[in-house]
Amino acid sequence: MATAPKFRIDVDIHNLLMNSKPGPVLVPPPRGATLPEPIFPQFPEKLADPGPETPPEKREWTWPLAYRAMRGWLFPYIRSRVLPGDFHPITAYLFLEYKCNLDCWYCWAFNNKVKGMTEDVARRSIDWLYDHGCRVLALMGGEPLLRPQFAHKVVYYAAKKGFWIYIGTNARLLRPDVADRLGDAGAAVINSLLTHGMRNPACPRR
Repeated sequence: MATAPKFRIDVDIHNLLMNSKPGPVLVPPPRGATLPEPIFPQFPEKLADPGPETPPEKREWTWPLAYRAMRGWLFPYIRSRVLPGDFHPITAYLFLEYKCNLDCWYCWAFNNKVKGMTEDVARRSIDWLYDHGCRVLALMGGEPLLRPQFAHKVVYYAAKKGFWIYIGTNARLLRPDVADRLGDAGAAVINSLLTHGMRNPACPRR
């Protein structure tokens, strides 16, 4: 009987990530692009709203919320089906960091010697994705909240361009003020990956 591998990704992908020696990567020279300084709070009335005393039985989808989701997912999908060419990205993963504040045995993103993304690369990446019709942006890592001010800038800029933004985090650094700023800037979903790991006994945390 074969034993289970000691990682949570496909065996071939694991071997490629851990054992291959990539050739030289051509990195475009920086252009000095920066991200705008976020305005906070944009919605002070929401920041001060404690919410309902009891959670509603089901979520009410207003037209602005429905349109926001359609602009992120539905419209790019339709464009990908009707426009010529093969490259029409619907979802993009922007790796803000390769560093992490945890060391989980099943995760390959452990190299804390790799520097995080610069504002120049972030802005040019978002602009490039926007020009190619993408409107869903997932902020990934490592841990994307290692530099909360930088993540705030990325969310603010991408949301202003109409992106639907997902943040995958272990939530160890998700303090209330950080969550307030990310939500106010336009983050659509903040997914606590560590919470899922804690619910799964086969996926322990360190």
